[in-house]
Amino acid sequence: DEAAWGRASTLVSQTESPPPSAVDALLKMALFASGMLTTPNFSGVQRDLLVARFYVNEADFATKEISRAIEERNVNRALNAWEFGKDSWNSYLNLVNRNIVPKVGE
Repeated sequence: DEAAWGRASTLVSQTESPPPSAVDALLKMALFASGMLTTPNFSGVQRDLLVARFYVNEADFATKEISRAIEERNVNRALNAWEFGKDSWNSYLNLVNRNIVPKVGE
């Protein structure tokens, strides 16, 4: 129904202030990866950080694609973008989680 489409559009809107969680998380993903995948003793850009930023860009693309699908009321396009974005998030989390040592939180 139209109310559900309207609610869905607010969850991925790039123009809301403050931004919805899905959009706000993209910046936090990039900042977290920078903190987890770099070290002050190395001045170059590490490969894992570049890969993490690639996944952030993919998740951003998926979020924008979902937004466009919602505007068009295209369920299949939205579901395909969701699957793409979900894969990007999972790949990002697998990459970053490798650098969290087991003793964190103990």
